[in-house]
Amino acid sequence: MNGIVNILRFNPKTDEKPYYQKYNYEYKEGMTVLDILNYIYEEVDSSLSYSYSCRNGYCGICAVTVDGTPVLSCKKLASPKMIIEPLKSIRVIKDLVIDREEYEKRLPKLRLFLERRYKAKIQPEKINMANFEKFKVASRCVECLACVSICPVYAKNQHLFLGPMGYVLEARHLYDQRDNLNRDILLNSEGIEICTGCGLCSEVCTHKVDPAQIIKDIKEKFIKQ
Repeated sequence: MNGIVNILRFNPKTDEKPYYQKYNYEYKEGMTVLDILNYIYEEVDSSLSYSYSCRNGYCGICAVTVDGTPVLSCKKLASPKMIIEPLKSIRVIKDLVIDREEYEKRLPKLRLFLERRYKAKIQPEKINMANFEKFKVASRCVECLACVSICPVYAKNQHLFLGPMGYVLEARHLYDQRDNLNRDILLNSEGIEICTGCGLCSEVCTHKVDPAQIIKDIKEKFIKQ
């Protein structure tokens, strides 16, 4: 079956504005979006730029927007007709490659490491199993930025609002009873209070982390305390 894909192309060094380029390919059931991109690059147009690494959904860097929804290209099954675009709300370096560093440079402010100030009173330490389960869920995040790209609050308030991914990464330490840092100030300074709870981030989360619920949990249990 003949497949058709429209890819949003843009090279800031040579193009005045983004444009769509159409490619034909032989569609076969079971193909992924990444399979299509690899075919186009290897057989049709080697100027196409995109990112991938592990091919198994765990590196997070192959995320793109397919028919309006952010997905991991290595896991998303292709369809005979598709529109592929880069993730939205993040600066494009070239074609489907986004500037991940632009977002990641904000993360050091969150002190994403264990802040241990006091020694454990007893060994082995007792574990709060409820928080440990939440910690495991938050730790599934692969930092693909899909949730950030779909977030309407981030799109309008990037200078005030960190976005769902950053809050999920911070939650791992909030759920860790060994961490002694008061992280409330950090979260408030990064705008967590202006999250509207729309839930779009959870709908597109590639590993079912449910960022919206984690943000709600943080606001209710940690910041208010």
